[in-house]
Amino acid sequence: MTQYSTAPERAQQLAEEAIKLLKQAKALQHQAHVDAARVQAYQQHSDGFAFQFLAACAEYGEHSPQAGKAREHWLGARNAIKAQFPRTSI
Repeated sequence: MTQYSTAPERAQQLAEEAIKLLKQAKALQHQAHVDAARVQAYQQHSDGFAFQFLAACAEYGEHSPQAGKAREHWLGARNAIKAQFPRTSI
């Protein structure tokens, strides 16, 4: 840690560190909200298609037209959610 000759210099450095930490905390909080929204969107708009795909695979086989169509719906829904709620690197 650097030594400061005056208390105001130290106070300035502490204030700058606090601002940096606050910005990091806000970014983390924002990403947590995005992650929660993404999970909720998967549950509401994608998981049902995943179950339909699995059911089509079990009933008709993985390479059947029914399974292929179900897979397209499922992956399309997932891609839309990923685009709406992108992950960011913090």
